[in-house]
Amino acid sequence: MQESVHGTTEHEALKVPTFITSSGLNRKIADRLTTPINIMTTFLLRRSVERAFQLDEHPSGLSLNPSKPLHSNGPYISSAVDDVMYIVNQVVERSLATSQRSVVSNVLPSVTRVLDSDFIGMIQRKMRDENYPKAAVQGALPPENVIIAFLVLTNDLDVGCDYVRRIVQSWVEEFYGTESTENKARVPSKSLRSLFPFEGEALYVVNMLKSLQQSFEAKASELIGDGIYVLFKNVLKPRLRPLLSDAFRDIDNQMNEDSHAEAETLVEDDEESEHAANERAQHHFQRGWDALTKPIARILTSGNNERLLKVVMSYLADVLEKRIWSYYGRINDYGAIRLERDIAGLVNVVVRGNRYGLRDAFARCTQICLIMNMEKDEWTETQASTTTAVDATQDVGWILDSDERLRARAMVQNRK
Repeated sequence: MQESVHGTTEHEALKVPTFITSSGLNRKIADRLTTPINIMTTFLLRRSVERAFQLDEHPSGLSLNPSKPLHSNGPYISSAVDDVMYIVNQVVERSLATSQRSVVSNVLPSVTRVLDSDFIGMIQRKMRDENYPKAAVQGALPPENVIIAFLVLTNDLDVGCDYVRRIVQSWVEEFYGTESTENKARVPSKSLRSLFPFEGEALYVVNMLKSLQQSFEAKASELIGDGIYVLFKNVLKPRLRPLLSDAFRDIDNQMNEDSHAEAETLVEDDEESEHAANERAQHHFQRGWDALTKPIARILTSGNNERLLKVVMSYLADVLEKRIWSYYGRINDYGAIRLERDIAGLVNVVVRGNRYGLRDAFARCTQICLIMNMEKDEWTETQASTTTAVDATQDVGWILDSDERLRARAMVQNRK
């Protein structure tokens, strides 16, 4: 037989003879081997998931207090995830090792059903009934142990997705010849093309594996999204608005020329701090922001933390925009300059750690401040560009519409 460009033998043209598929031996194999294998595999999976959660242990030594070191390295997940995914990997490998399409067509859907209903279902019940982060007293935070348990359960889903993705991709990448370095060590006898040499079988198995991954990720991602929103609503949201109020406390938006000159002198004299002019707002906000987000970030997986930050940024940007609009008619030219620096400082705090993609959430806030501080000729040019045949404002990337730009320009009182 000829060798393909991937170094595997081309078996796609092979077909099972009809007299074999319709033989009595084939029927006996299906009745006495294939069917029992499918039944026992489903039982093994369900029993393994049940037993894993009976013996489940959460990582010890976790704390929301930043001053207390964590006694282990992340990701912080329960023991059930490793146990269940080990069994899933074994079941998938052994079902594929049979080289029987009838086995794979029954086992992989069973794996999908067990993961979706039993594994994800058990985590969902724990998140909803046992570890839902709800404050005992209105206005207070939920108990620390409940928050930590909820964070771990959310991590279980994220890491579970990663496990399933790696299990599936180790086979799929090999099939398409795009395997990573770690998968290139796979011996030829374990390749899908070798295990399923007959026409269309290997591709059928690949599609079944992809379906397993997609189904699990869809269910898990939905529950992760719900969990992230609960964390935001019950743990972070009650402290965000007071955090902004504290940051802008005692900020003077009616600065005169003398006080503005004094602030500018501070910037020039203080070479060690590039944020001296807006030091008060930014530093107040940074202290509160770090106290709010760092304890949670050090327990969550990086993926879940990014999801949580996106929700927080969206809410924070809305609150910040409302605060900016609230200064309409109550801010002068120098106060507008100070406000723009304050907003830029706050945005810099939240996008630290190479999270510059999150800066887009604050585009409306920064554009309002930009228009407020435009020179007269620059504003005139911006307005004139909107009347051209081709809207040149699209090159600038304006998110504010024309009415909002006019409103932003009119915010400063007694503008000359």
